[in-house]
Amino acid sequence: MPVFSGGTGRSGSTIVGHLLDRHPDLTLTRPMEVRFVSGNDGVLDALHAVRRDPAAGLTAAMLAGERIRTRWFHRAPEVGLHTSMTREQVDAWVEDYLDGFPGDPRTASTTLVRRIMDAICAHIGAQRWVDTTPANARKGDRLSWLYPDARVIAVVRDGRDVAASFVAQTFGPDDIFEALDQWGERMMRIHRSLTSAPPGTMMRIDLFDLVVDARTRTLDDMLDFVGLSPSDAMRTWFDTHVTADAAHGGRWRTLDPATVEAIDERYAEICTRLESSEVVIPHGD
Repeated sequence: MPVFSGGTGRSGSTIVGHLLDRHPDLTLTRPMEVRFVSGNDGVLDALHAVRRDPAAGLTAAMLAGERIRTRWFHRAPEVGLHTSMTREQVDAWVEDYLDGFPGDPRTASTTLVRRIMDAICAHIGAQRWVDTTPANARKGDRLSWLYPDARVIAVVRDGRDVAASFVAQTFGPDDIFEALDQWGERMMRIHRSLTSAPPGTMMRIDLFDLVVDARTRTLDDMLDFVGLSPSDAMRTWFDTHVTADAAHGGRWRTLDPATVEAIDERYAEICTRLESSEVVIPHGD
């Protein structure tokens, strides 16, 4: 039973992955975001496309295969699929995937994903694994196409903190209002995924609950959801590292007063739209 953690980006899915990695029965993938399954133009996107149009699906599969061979194979010297498998293996597996996709897209996709993940597991010595690609939460309903027994954890966080965190990074939106809009769009996609996923396969965690408001209950609920018994080593790491200080909540309030007011106004507008679609808004500090 694999575990997938995801969110809006900068919402806490990585810390959840590191926390689960401290359990003796679960191992964080290396790279910790494999990306090729749920990332943009990945295997799940091709499977989704083929359901609407076989020709478009094959084109999407070819793009997914190309990204696996290039973009996701070697992202950095120590980050990428190349740390667990050879170029020749990936080329052969992608060729098999593209050959089989027109006749049986789901089997071809499942075979490709499991070959790659089996190689990663062999390299890191994992029996059971957790991946933290952020898009997992937005496509959690589709992950059951490949892994019917998978568990998907969607981690959500106050959009103002997400936006402030994004603009402090070298990736993602560098404008805080653009980042807020992106958060709103991704929250809507996560909501749709949660409501359409097979029962019992997705769980929503509010980062504020995990680090501040309901720490023990949220941790216990997560362990129960993924089928793990309590672990002393995991709880020790949790108490030390998964804290309010480490989460840097309320960072957006340190900006100048006029910007803070404008952020609050935009956030209120986005939340009103989300609530009209029955999206549950994360707690704020």
